[in-house]
Amino acid sequence: MRLHRFYTTEKIGLQKEITIQSAEMVNQVRRVFRLNSGDSVIIFDGSGFDYECRISDFGKESITLDIDSSTRSRFMPEREVVLCAAVVKKDTFEWIVEKATELGVTKIIPMMADRSEKKNLNEARLKKIAVEASEQSGRGTVPEIHEIMSLKEAIDYTAKSGGPTSSQQGEVSLKAVAFHLDGEPFDVRKINTKNNSLTIFIGPEGGWSENELAMFHKSGVPVVTLGTQVLRAETAVVATLSVIMFGK
Repeated sequence: MRLHRFYTTEKIGLQKEITIQSAEMVNQVRRVFRLNSGDSVIIFDGSGFDYECRISDFGKESITLDIDSSTRSRFMPEREVVLCAAVVKKDTFEWIVEKATELGVTKIIPMMADRSEKKNLNEARLKKIAVEASEQSGRGTVPEIHEIMSLKEAIDYTAKSGGPTSSQQGEVSLKAVAFHLDGEPFDVRKINTKNNSLTIFIGPEGGWSENELAMFHKSGVPVVTLGTQVLRAETAVVATLSVIMFGK
């Protein structure tokens, strides 16, 4: 039987027993999944390991676990990808966070774009969604969710990794790309796979404005496209991440 899997912010390391202070976890374990003392669960702390544990005791807002064994998490993202996604309506953006987490993004930065209709998000709820998606997907880490930024702030924030670089063979290696219907064809083989992260910018419904496209060009961020079809914002996120994560 597949064991239920939970995330904790407490570092486990070589401990043989751990007490987790979390009323929410207690509620999930006791009332949602109806587990009792002696039952087994899996916990992970973002270090890349899953720990199989037996429940030894419950407190009102805590749970004590005996740690029986540890194994490497089933899924660890091989590539560091930062998703800068324009804010769209609440339910759609929450879906984007869930699917981006499942696909392995490292960080998610919500952005206010010129054509964004919604102006705010529930950051705490987005973090909860990311945790739950990591738990169910077998992922060994949880992506970082940033507060909302403007496009300029997001470009400046991610510019620390630099622009395109050239290898010894003269091949260009991308570190940041913006996706737009009228961009140049995207070549996944140009992604830099060593030492540096890749930042991708996905716009809102209606795409980037002319001012935003000029901002990308001025900042040295290539504007690329997956094809000629018009995609909804959430579809563009999943399609783009799938190509990047699983493309060769």
